[in-house]
Amino acid sequence: MLDEPDVRVTLVRPGGVSVQTFTDGAACMRICLGYLHDPDDGLLAEMKAEQDPVPWASEGVRDEAAQAVSVRADLKDDVRSQLLAWIAATPYFEDA
Repeated sequence: MLDEPDVRVTLVRPGGVSVQTFTDGAACMRICLGYLHDPDDGLLAEMKAEQDPVPWASEGVRDEAAQAVSVRADLKDDVRSQLLAWIAATPYFEDA
């Protein structure tokens, strides 16, 4: 019998959230900025509902998201400021 290749599929929700598997389990994390307005797991919905934040995959991913938010033209200044503060306060997983 032939050995089957190990195939892994990563599904990323519209809000940039994914479940990443590790040798000892799995964790839900935000791997990209995603769609800010997604009602299920977008950053704006998370912030407005004061939900526990989904941690970022790494500090680098979190910093990239903050940079992207800082230059978006579709956000009002007060919302941008709140969102940047929310992003900065959200934890991240250490890089492997």
